[in-house]
Amino acid sequence: MHEKIYPYAVTDEKTVEIFLNDDNCSMGHVILKPEDEIQEHSTDSNVYLLIIRGELTVTLNKMETKTFGQGAVVNVPYGTLMGMKNSSPNVMELFAFKSPNPSNYR
Repeated sequence: MHEKIYPYAVTDEKTVEIFLNDDNCSMGHVILKPEDEIQEHSTDSNVYLLIIRGELTVTLNKMETKTFGQGAVVNVPYGTLMGMKNSSPNVMELFAFKSPNPSNYR
C-alpha cells in the first residue's frame, strides 16, 4: 500500500491541530464551541478554510468581517491578518489547507 492515513480528532471540544504536514501542504483541523475564537495572526501561506459544520466569523486585516456557513470554502491569501470566531450557538468545525506548506513558502 502506498497511501498514508492522517487521523484527526472527532469531538465537540475546542480543538486546534495540524494533522498533515508534508513537503506539499499542511492541513489543520479546528473545532470551536460557541463564542470560542482563534487569535488574530498573519497567514503564513495561502490558506483555504473548508467549513464542514456550523458558522465561522472571519475578520481580515482588522477591517472586513464576514460569516460563512457549512459548505463554504474561503481562500485567505498569504500575509493576511486573520482572526476567527464562532459567533453562532452551535459547534463550528473546519479544515484548513495551506499550500504550499509554510516551510516551503517562497
